[in-house]
Amino acid sequence: MKLDPRTDTLWRTKLLYVLILLSGLAIIAKIIVVQTKDSEELKQLAEQREYRMRTLEASRGNIFSSDGQLMATTIPVYDVFFDYKVVDSTLLANNIDSLCIQMAQLFPKRNSAQWKAFIAEGMAKKNRHYKIALNISQAELRMMQEFVIFKLGPNRGGIIYEKKLRRNKPFKELASLMLGMANEERGYYFGLEGAYNDYLKGQDGRQLVRRIHHGDWVPVDSEENTDAQNGDDLITTFDIKLQDIVENALNHTLTENKAEQGCAILMDVETGYVRALANLRLNHETGVYEESYNVALTERYEPGSVFKIASMVVLFNNKDVNLDDKVNIGTGPIKFSNRTMKDDHSFAQGGICTVQEVIEQSSNKGTAVLINKNFATHPEKYVEGLYALGLNKQIGTGINGETQPVIKHPNDKTKDGRKLWSKVSLPWMSIGYEVNVTPMHLLTLYNAIANGGRMMKPQFVTEIRRGNQTIEKFDPIVLNEHIASPENIKKLQTMLEGVVIRGTARRQFQGCVVTAAGKTGTAQYYDRVQGYAYHEPGIGRKLYNTTFVGYFPADKPRYSCIVMVSRARGRFWAAGSVSAPGFREIAEKVYAMRIGSQDEDSIAFANPVSTEPIIVRHSKEATYLKGIDKPFNDFAINGEWVTMQQTESGETHLREAKFTPNIVPNVVGMDITDAVYILENMGIKTEFVGQGTVKEQSLQAGDTLKTNSVIHLKLEKK
Repeated sequence: MKLDPRTDTLWRTKLLYVLILLSGLAIIAKIIVVQTKDSEELKQLAEQREYRMRTLEASRGNIFSSDGQLMATTIPVYDVFFDYKVVDSTLLANNIDSLCIQMAQLFPKRNSAQWKAFIAEGMAKKNRHYKIALNISQAELRMMQEFVIFKLGPNRGGIIYEKKLRRNKPFKELASLMLGMANEERGYYFGLEGAYNDYLKGQDGRQLVRRIHHGDWVPVDSEENTDAQNGDDLITTFDIKLQDIVENALNHTLTENKAEQGCAILMDVETGYVRALANLRLNHETGVYEESYNVALTERYEPGSVFKIASMVVLFNNKDVNLDDKVNIGTGPIKFSNRTMKDDHSFAQGGICTVQEVIEQSSNKGTAVLINKNFATHPEKYVEGLYALGLNKQIGTGINGETQPVIKHPNDKTKDGRKLWSKVSLPWMSIGYEVNVTPMHLLTLYNAIANGGRMMKPQFVTEIRRGNQTIEKFDPIVLNEHIASPENIKKLQTMLEGVVIRGTARRQFQGCVVTAAGKTGTAQYYDRVQGYAYHEPGIGRKLYNTTFVGYFPADKPRYSCIVMVSRARGRFWAAGSVSAPGFREIAEKVYAMRIGSQDEDSIAFANPVSTEPIIVRHSKEATYLKGIDKPFNDFAINGEWVTMQQTESGETHLREAKFTPNIVPNVVGMDITDAVYILENMGIKTEFVGQGTVKEQSLQAGDTLKTNSVIHLKLEKK
C-alpha cells in the first residue's frame, strides 16, 4: 500500500519536533543538576586549576666559628632552561652564533662550537624545558638575561629559571666533615648539620598564588598564608686558624707515611671545647686524602700502649703505688698462660725497673705484671675501673655515627653462652689489646689528666642564636669531677712528661719550642679475615695503628691533642716516628699562634732593646735579603743562625750569630717562630702579642738571665 506523500512528511516532522523537545529537556535537566548537585565540586575544580598553595622555603641557619667567621651558609642558586617553542626560528638562526659566544665566555667548560652543538641537540628534540645551566649564581643569571635572544624574556626569548637554596661552605673542605650535611628529601644527616638540624632548618611558610595570563602565578592574600621562619645560627667551638693548622699537619703526616687514614683532634683543656678536628682517608683512585670518614668518632680500634695510662689510673685508684716502686719484668719474654709477651726494646737493669720507667719506656711486660699482680683474682675490679672512666660508653656528642666502645667484662658471654673472657684477657687488655675505643675517648681521658683530674665532655657548639639573641647556650659539661685523687693525677702527669723527656718520644721532641707531655701507642692492625698476621701485598711487614696523645704546655696545659694514623706503609711503623711528629707540628704552630698572647695594653715594655743586627736562620737569609739592593758576603757558611753587619765601607757581611748561655739574646726583627725556638731552648718563657716579626722585647739584649725569666715580645706584620 502506497503512503500519501503529505502524510509521510507530516510524520517525519512530528518525529523531529519530539527529538528536539527531548534534547531540550535533557539540557535543562543537566543545567539544574549542575546548578545544584555538582556546583560545589566544579567550583573546587576550577579553583584548583586557577589557585594553588606555594611553599615558601625557609633559609637554613648559618654556622659560625668561635671567632665569628662564617663556616656554612645558605645561598640561592638557579637552574636555567631553554624553551625552543616560544623562540622565532629566524631569530634563533640569526643569533645562535652570538649567543654561543656569550655562553662560552660565561661558562668556559664548553667553547662556542660545543655550545652550538649542545643547543642544537635541544632544538632537534624540540624540548620545551632544555637544561642549559645548573646551580649558577644570581650574578650569572643576571648576565644570562642580558644575552641575545634571552633578553627578550621567557615569552619570546625562551629563558626559564628555577630558584633553589644551596648550602655553601666559604672555607671549602676545612672542617667539612664535621660541619656535615642535612638532606631532608633523602633523610640523610651527618655532622653538625644533622645533629642540630631541628635548630638550623627553620620552618617553611605557605603562600596562596593565582594563575594569570601567560601562565604566571601571583600572590593572593589569604588567612592561610604564613611567613617562612628562617633557621637559627650555630656558634661552634672551632677556631679557623687552628683547624687549618691541624688539617695541614694531619695531611702532611699521612702523606709522609703513606697511611690509609687518620685523625687529629685539638681540645681546650679547661672547657672540653673542640677547637679543631680533622679526619682524612686515602682515595685510592685519585691518590688524595679526603674527608670521607669520621675516624675520630666512628673508628673503634685497639689503641695499644696509649691505653696503658688508663690501666695506671685504675691501678692508682685501687692500690697504693709510687712511681719509684720496683717492678720485676725479667730479661726475656714473660708467659701469661699459653701466650708470651715481650717488650720492643731492653732498658731495665737486671730486669728491674720503676713504675715511672714502665710508662716512660712503654713496657708491655711492666704494665701487664702490675695489672695482673693486683687484679688477677678480681679482674672485674680492673674492668669496672675502666667503666668508671666512661671508656665503655658513648660520649654523647649527638653526631651521627658516634660509636660505642667495646670493653668486655669477665662475666660477658657470647650469644651461644661461651665466655668472652680468657686467661690472657687481663694482661693483654692492660696494654691496649682486646679493647676497642675511639680516638675521641682517648683524648677525653688524657684531657682530664691535663685538667687536674676533671673530665670534660667534648663539645662542638657553644651557642644557638636567633638573629642577635642567644636562645640556648652550651656551657662546659663535667663528666667526672675527679677521675683520680690530686696526688695520683700528679703521678700520671709526671709519667707523661717523662715519656717526652726521657722515654719513647724523647727523640721526636728534642728542640721543640713548647713543652709537651703524652704517650706513644703502636698496635698491630687487625684484619677481619687474616687477623693480626695480615701482611699487605708489596709491604713485606705487618701494618699498625699508631697514636700519640697528650697535651701542651706541660707545666700549664692549654690544649690536649691526639694524632692517630692507621696503616702507615712508609719507612716507619712505630708511633714515635709516625704520629708523634704530627703532634709536635701541631703543638709548635698552635703555640706560636695562640699561647702566650695577651692584651697588648697589659704588657709593659719597660726596657726595650736598641736596634742591633737582625738575626735570621741561615737557610732563610737569601729570602730575607731579596729586598735589599746591596751585594753581601757570606762568612757563615756552616752557621745555623746569622747576623747582617754593615762595614765602614758600606758592605753587607753575613756572620754566624752565637748565643751565650745565661745572656739574653737579641730577637728583634726575627720571625716569631724562630724567636720562640731560640728563647725557649735557652729556658726563657715567652709571651707575645700581635703577629709577624718581633718589634720589641722586654728583656734587654746582653742582660744576665735570671731564674724563671719571662720575656714579652711585641710583634708587627712584615
